[in-house]
Amino acid sequence: MFGAATSPSPPIARKVLAAAAHWHVEVQCGSADPAAVQAWRDASAEHERAWDLLQRMHGQLATLPPSLALPALQAAQQRRRAAAKILAMLVAAGGGIALGQAGVRSTPWQAWTATLRTAPGQRRRVALADGGSMDMNTDSAADVDYGATRRIRLHQGEIMLTTAPDPRAFLVDTAHGVIRALGTRFAVRCDDDGSTVSVFEHAVEVRCAARPDAVRRLQAGQQLRFTAHGADDARALPAHQDSWLRGMLVAADWPLQQLVTELARYRRGRLACDAAVARRPVTGTYRLDDIDAVLESLCASHGLQVTYFTRYWATVSARST
Repeated sequence: MFGAATSPSPPIARKVLAAAAHWHVEVQCGSADPAAVQAWRDASAEHERAWDLLQRMHGQLATLPPSLALPALQAAQQRRRAAAKILAMLVAAGGGIALGQAGVRSTPWQAWTATLRTAPGQRRRVALADGGSMDMNTDSAADVDYGATRRIRLHQGEIMLTTAPDPRAFLVDTAHGVIRALGTRFAVRCDDDGSTVSVFEHAVEVRCAARPDAVRRLQAGQQLRFTAHGADDARALPAHQDSWLRGMLVAADWPLQQLVTELARYRRGRLACDAAVARRPVTGTYRLDDIDAVLESLCASHGLQVTYFTRYWATVSARST
């Protein structure tokens, strides 16, 4: 009779490892608020596990190149590079990446070193070699490989693709599956929990990573959320789904939590919504080039306030009376 086995700890999510790397860099360059760091550590057991992993790696972190020493970290770009190196070291040390589905892994250094990237709040358009185009939304990373097939690997974030006529297949890979374009304009969004494809013209085919023989076909006006192991039912494409191309976010009777979650994608650091106001309905059109100004306007019109622990850690809550 076998004794009870100890279950291994689940891998730490990439976004948690990335946050730990960010806080480590801020601490090293002297710009972190100790209370904010402690608050992040106390927020969940997973945060504390990531921090513990950092501490166990202290000797390795001390060997970072001189260019990442304290004076150089005063530049934001140097800080991001330092955090990227530390994140890769965390994963290599065994932090792992949890994507919410068994057997699915990602390689975060691929996202950090992707040939095409956007920072939080940034958008860009890329001309593809076949005459098509790819628009990249905030905080996205992708690689393009045109050979026998036209292939785009979306590591994270969101892209809008307009394909051009070409006899070669056009494929988009995410950690959760493969999308095949059928002469179309479509968007793909990839995060830790799954991928979403939105079809604006013609059609696409979707294959989940663990079920490549099961093909789902989507027509224009449809949207599908899928993971490596399965897909939800297709639904009608929400209105204004492509408004980010114009630098806008349109909310139609959204819960405040949903709006804050979307705004957080366009801003560095952590932006949270207090549970007490998370279900408040919000309708409006918001510019994405200045999220702090959006938050100020939102607070003024809905009786809210934003509490800043640091510039990179903020929470939206009910206004104090």
